Amino acid sequence: MDRKNVIELLQDLVRIPSVNPFGDPGTAETGEGKIAGYIADYLRDCGADVEIRDVEPGRPNVIGLFTPARADRAIALGPHMDTVSIEGMTIDPFSAEIRGGKLYGRGSVDTKGSMAAFLDAVSRVVCTKEFAEGGLGIAFCALMGEESGNDGVRALVEEGFSPDFAVVGEPTGNRIVYTHKGALWIQVATHGRTAHGSMPERGESAIGKMAEVIRELLGPYAADLRAKSAKTLGAPTVNIGVIKGGSQTNIVPSCCMIDIDRRTIPGEYHEDVIREISDRLADYAPEINMIRDCPPLYTDPRNEFVRGLCSVIGEDALIGAPWFCDAGIFSEHGIPAVAFGPGDGTMCHTPDEYIEIDQVLENANLMERFLLSAIRDAFR
Repeated sequence: MDRKNVIELLQDLVRIPSVNPFGDPGTAETGEGKIAGYIADYLRDCGADVEIRDVEPGRPNVIGLFTPARADRAIALGPHMDTVSIEGMTIDPFSAEIRGGKLYGRGSVDTKGSMAAFLDAVSRVVCTKEFAEGGLGIAFCALMGEESGNDGVRALVEEGFSPDFAVVGEPTGNRIVYTHKGALWIQVATHGRTAHGSMPERGESAIGKMAEVIRELLGPYAADLRAKSAKTLGAPTVNIGVIKGGSQTNIVPSCCMIDIDRRTIPGEYHEDVIREISDRLADYAPEINMIRDCPPLYTDPRNEFVRGLCSVIGEDALIGAPWFCDAGIFSEHGIPAVAFGPGDGTMCHTPDEYIEIDQVLENANLMERFLLSAIRDAFR
């Protein structure tokens, strides 16, 4: 195979639009179908057995399996293919322009930088005698739908996919996220009775009810959350991100709706959180529905693969994160997982998204060293 270097590979990936169609994508070119084909071809050229599995029409996961003859364990590498909207970007989202040591474009940091680095590392590792004679398989999983529900990884684990360890590609500055917060998004609606705005006493204001709901959530409930804490992640949080209500200035509103973003910590179970919120708001008779659910992540830092990754990167590489990702879904299904990848997470979803080229190169080398050390350990 005439293999491209990792930066050329990253440019190719950024130049292929793979915008998640959820919300306002800002382009008619949405979905992961085209980039999935590119990744599948790359993996086949590296010798993988490749499957393209549609999760939604035209929106597949790509699974590339590298399996040496005596493999009895496996590591999964799982970057996601989809990006967020290009609406409002101040640069050409698909140019993959390089300047000042940075590569610009939508998805460059979230998370095509990880995709390119992982692909490059795997392509080098599977050519070695150590891999061919080793006992460790590698599953490269290019996942769809991370940005709007973790749909790709959910489909994968529900099909019975169960490696011994998973490394999810996310921009962590080449450090190891072994724990992150979960996210529970809930929609709460209050209902009232319409009346003419000049005679509000004849109606019942849904907005008035919601004002009490908001006062409870951002006051006493938020204070109670601050009393909880996880050692690395801090306290769980609650935020109200959307509010909608009423139809006209002179009509008493019959409905009001808010979207709540509740960030959870390990040890909190989402069904309990929903029950807790329902109990706190019972006086206002709200209608409560879950929008999105990703559990918190905690993988034991003493896990052998985590220790192996630390041995390559450094003992101070373990960190926590306030965001959530596909690693939480792997962990929920009993698969130890971490997030790891090049790039500054504060550049995610920004109008001028970029990634530092040096970090991509470093990550590819770190991942190669980690995989080779894991293969050597599998001999023991």
